[in-house]
Amino acid sequence: MDELLRFFSKTQPRRPAVVRQVLSNKRTVSNLFWGLRYRILDWLAVWPQLEKAKFDDSITEMIEKKYLVEINGEGFCLTELGVKSRDVFLKNHYNIKSPYLFCRFKMQLWQDILRLLMQVVSEASYENNHYYVVASSFQARTSIKIWYQKYYEHDLGPLLAEQLFLFLGNEKAQDADAFMQLFSGHELVAKTAEQIAVNSGCSTRDIEFLWNDLSARFAEFLSEGASVFKNLVMPIKRTSLLSKSAEETYRLYKNGMPLSKIEAERRLKGSTIAEHLLEAAIFVPNFNFQRLISVEEARLFKKLFKGDIDKWRYEELQKNNFKISFAKFRLYQIEQSKLEIAEE
Repeated sequence: MDELLRFFSKTQPRRPAVVRQVLSNKRTVSNLFWGLRYRILDWLAVWPQLEKAKFDDSITEMIEKKYLVEINGEGFCLTELGVKSRDVFLKNHYNIKSPYLFCRFKMQLWQDILRLLMQVVSEASYENNHYYVVASSFQARTSIKIWYQKYYEHDLGPLLAEQLFLFLGNEKAQDADAFMQLFSGHELVAKTAEQIAVNSGCSTRDIEFLWNDLSARFAEFLSEGASVFKNLVMPIKRTSLLSKSAEETYRLYKNGMPLSKIEAERRLKGSTIAEHLLEAAIFVPNFNFQRLISVEEARLFKKLFKGDIDKWRYEELQKNNFKISFAKFRLYQIEQSKLEIAEE
């Protein structure tokens, strides 16, 4: 699994567990914070089915091959050999172009809907009402049924073909062809990733990554357009990267409600509210840090903590008997990390 090498750095020690949990969308504030520090949050939820055992075996193999080396117990860095192997892999395999879209749509549902859409429109173009429907979830079938009842009088075949031509027009011909072979239609049965890989000379995982990437980007393409297919996509497009509970907490916070009242309103502990706001601080572009960190606290943080943010430790505050919560310390790290990223 040399594709994992892209998530490691030559200079910054990174913990494999954080990489795995970000890729598989296992959310804790700690994982999200270190994902921010590692600059891999765009890859959140890209690999939801990633198995811990296989991932750990791959890390062990990369260590044995001397692609990764442990640095003072802080994590692993790429070796020169690891950098070369990463670069060779990226050159010879499919590269996901828009990983950040994977957590902006309900991807499994969208992919079910998309497969159904292609089949239903294709069969309708030939006025065929008798065919085996591709495997899909009840929710996907319901979505297609409601949508089709509203738009069936449109000439859907040419309309869908037009959207596909516009979308795939800028892709490599080989990639566009592989993508289309994954769909069933009139007198056409979808090929598996394995079948396409054999015929194209790619790996099965390349085809899987291509499918996920292009289906996510097609969803974004349709959501930004004005076609009749937009109404299929918009209900499954997420408006926020926050968890539902964190989003509700942030809504109250943004509206100016004091933290004590948010706790009472939501019937949650102060520590839980703090976790929600840390999550919001990571994801919300213009989060108001100054409301939670006083001028004096910011001045103290600036005096005590300099240099590599990865190496800042809360114990430094405790050692000097400063009564500042860990949540505020983490908030300051998040604020400074986002400023650092903005300057890159």
